[in-house]
Amino acid sequence: MRKEAEIRQSELEKVPRYTRDLQDVIVRSKEVGVEKALTEWSGRIIERRLAWLEKNKDCFTRLQGTEVRKGFQLVLFEYMGISPEEVPIIEETETRITWQAYDFCPYFEAIKALGMDTRMVCKYATETPVQALLNVLNPRLRFSRNYQNVRPYTDYCEETIELIE
Repeated sequence: MRKEAEIRQSELEKVPRYTRDLQDVIVRSKEVGVEKALTEWSGRIIERRLAWLEKNKDCFTRLQGTEVRKGFQLVLFEYMGISPEEVPIIEETETRITWQAYDFCPYFEAIKALGMDTRMVCKYATETPVQALLNVLNPRLRFSRNYQNVRPYTDYCEETIELIE
């Protein structure tokens, strides 16, 4: 795992932005409810991710293996820039890949700073943007997170990509 000093500056710079975004979500939630406010934020995250993908289409040529392995590589290595050591795979078949994410997470840092619940914020704000990237690669890929195994309740977040028939 990377030590704090090894975390890329760009990752650290995201924390204040996400903290401000979440503060805006808190304010907006008073008008429309928490789930709706988080879903709106999720839409903005999707726009950023799809814009990134449009500029980085060449990343598809680097993806190798099964469809679930390609989805894993696209989201974690290509988009997020995470190293394989930070996301050890605990199960892999032709149709499913599950890993434990130990990487530095600016979303988690912002959520923690504001005293929010990762289970709610991550469910409504971050799952759909991951799914949006996967849909471009293969619409049959599905992302999920095991909310019994997420930070700060464990030392990692357990996540899965499955190929649906």
